[in-house]
Amino acid sequence: MRVIPASFLRAPTVFRTPRTRRGRAAAWLYATALLAVAGGLSPAVSSASAQAPASITNATTGLSNAASVTPVAACAAANSSRATCLAQILGLRGTHSLVHPRLSTPASPFRLRRPRPPRSHAASAEVPAAAAPQPGTPAYLQQAYDLAYLSQTAGAGMTIATVDAFDDPNAEADLAAYRSEFGLPACTTANGCFTKVNQTGGSTYPTTVNSGWELEISLDLDAISALCPNCHIALVEANSDQVSDLAPAQLEADQLGATVISDSWDVALSGRAAHNFPTSGDYTFSGVTTVAASGDAGYPPAGTNDFPAALPGVAAAGGTTLEPASASGVQTVRAFTESAWSGAGSGCNQAATQPAWQSGFACTGRSYADISADADPDTGMQVYDSDDGGWVVVGGTSEASPLIAAYYALLGSAAQGPSWAYANASLLNDPTTGSNGSCAPSIAYICTAGPGYDGPTGVGSISGAVASGAPGISGPGTTGDYALDVTPASAQLEGGVYPNGNDTKYWWEYGTTTNYGQSTTPNDIGSGTSPVSVTDSLPGLASGTTYHYRLVAQNSLGTEYGYDFTLTTPMQSTANSSSSPSQNPPNTQTTTSTTTTTSAPPVSETGGSPSSGSTPLAAPSVAVIRLAPAATSATVSATVASRGAATTYAFEYGTTPALGRSASGSLAASSSAESRTVTLTLRNLSPGKIYYFRVVASDAGGSAASAVVRFRTSPVTITSVKARGSSLVVVLRCHGSASCGVRLEGRSGTRVLLTRRATVRGKRTTTVTLRLSRMFQTLATQRRNATLSVLSTWGGVTSMVSATI
Repeated sequence: MRVIPASFLRAPTVFRTPRTRRGRAAAWLYATALLAVAGGLSPAVSSASAQAPASITNATTGLSNAASVTPVAACAAANSSRATCLAQILGLRGTHSLVHPRLSTPASPFRLRRPRPPRSHAASAEVPAAAAPQPGTPAYLQQAYDLAYLSQTAGAGMTIATVDAFDDPNAEADLAAYRSEFGLPACTTANGCFTKVNQTGGSTYPTTVNSGWELEISLDLDAISALCPNCHIALVEANSDQVSDLAPAQLEADQLGATVISDSWDVALSGRAAHNFPTSGDYTFSGVTTVAASGDAGYPPAGTNDFPAALPGVAAAGGTTLEPASASGVQTVRAFTESAWSGAGSGCNQAATQPAWQSGFACTGRSYADISADADPDTGMQVYDSDDGGWVVVGGTSEASPLIAAYYALLGSAAQGPSWAYANASLLNDPTTGSNGSCAPSIAYICTAGPGYDGPTGVGSISGAVASGAPGISGPGTTGDYALDVTPASAQLEGGVYPNGNDTKYWWEYGTTTNYGQSTTPNDIGSGTSPVSVTDSLPGLASGTTYHYRLVAQNSLGTEYGYDFTLTTPMQSTANSSSSPSQNPPNTQTTTSTTTTTSAPPVSETGGSPSSGSTPLAAPSVAVIRLAPAATSATVSATVASRGAATTYAFEYGTTPALGRSASGSLAASSSAESRTVTLTLRNLSPGKIYYFRVVASDAGGSAASAVVRFRTSPVTITSVKARGSSLVVVLRCHGSASCGVRLEGRSGTRVLLTRRATVRGKRTTTVTLRLSRMFQTLATQRRNATLSVLSTWGGVTSMVSATI
């Protein structure tokens, strides 16, 4: 191994990067040269953008070719006494010219309307329609992490201190530009929200201006603002990037009264230097959470660790690649996918005593990271930095660190220190794919993401599900909107809603303008913590017409309005269709009603008189609103609108469009004219089989039938579930000829405590072993209602089979 003289790696104390684009390129080349001499650029940095989804690259940069951009480290490499900032900025491949995104009209993140105060007669204005936000903006991040309610209502009285090196003379002005762009409240020295001090608390700032650290400061301030706009922000500037200056700056952050401290920098150390780092200064303080970035070079060589993240008392920030379903192609109720970012740091610090909250881990020292957030530069944040010409796209675990710090501040005193994340792991998002390098087999989890704890993402990424609050609305699906199927007269929509621990109802607003004007009947989804999939129909649409629609959710703490989307119904075919049910494409769940008038004479509504010209009673309307298939059964709900008249209904189904089987019921006359919901479970179905289904309703005015819905029962059955020590052994059977891709979820009550993806070969039986966390075993024992669910998706419908553990 080639030894590099320390004098070569140590930058001058006063390193001033010219404040020009040429200066930025020079800094990049300088940093690249250091990395190249030290052993080459990390693959995580040099090749990450090659995997960037083109749709995200286009949304954030305006460029359609993902391969045309590359992330580059903003700061020079570190050595044993000097830290490096961990900002990664996107530039054009080859030239390293900065990519300046062009922001569309930013969506306001404030989509919440809280209940009026008691005795208040002020009208609560409806939230105006707004287009879905761009990736990397506050509204986007808040939706992805279910933080809309907390971001709008929490954080007041909390101070987040960010510790950085050198001076950023434009820090407050750049922060003002960022917050103004996205409609966030002003945070200035004048209103007491923003504070800037040197490492001893004074106002004589460092004489050195370093463009890399200046970008880092902009990223830190903007990321904090994106998730906690009500928080106070303190910027503590160390005289240099030497640890001997950053340590007193850390102490000053505590003395300022910060509730959370964010360190978006690291020092990679091994041997005696690593052993001595804890004595370099104080990084943990009573009642304060310190969040530190875990590094941007992936898993470091064995024996090397990133400090201060590797300290047991510091919450180490891991990194993820955050993608919407439309970019990843993976549909979940959350409608966002997270995987371990290949550049995220992780490690096993054998020099530290294993924390109690990591008891049982294969690493007998301190494993890290602890908790994670978006860090991939290709899915990074839009940041305003005047030194770089305005808007740029920045990532790195230096993005994750301030995002997580803001998250801790939103939760207040309820969340302190790294152990908090482990106690609440079941309510965090759990990235289960991706890796950041290659570890020894005995500690493979330090490098490779999987269910439960792993090094790159910790126990999970941040989530608002940990706190009771107003409802949240999940993102759009794989097509970039919520529309599953659109016919000339109806549209089937699917979305997700977070009840956030309070009884919640939802509905869809729709119309030909952004004033909407129409809405579906509200449905109650209970008070769980996980997002709930909701599927509904917009009936009675006009063919060849563009409609605006949005999802709305409400509970006792507020009403959350989703973003505006559009759909266009196709033109009605002029051909006369036969009266037999029509076959729809595989993903169709159409709900239009077909009405036929009976041969009986018109019936007058109550109160009418035949001699005085009574109003004939119209036939009912019917629509399928929810379909939940299992392996041998399917539960179906439908709405029947018959203005309160006595009504009979039939659930008709079969393995062909001719149907052939039915189950019926009746509704007594009611004084209410509202639609009524009927639910029935279809039994004795075959696993992995395609079925056709419709609902027919009849009253004295005639009969109506929903369009035929095509669905498939779960192709997977659970043969057995056995607990063996700390593992759960599951035997699955795939009944189809093709392989079955499934997601396994272990639940205790409403909590999802473990997940894993698996593939079962067609017409085969496969054994899947899941590692049970200590928390799962404890909760399962206490509640005695632990279940294992196996989910598979086909045609936009998720089928599920469950078994008691």
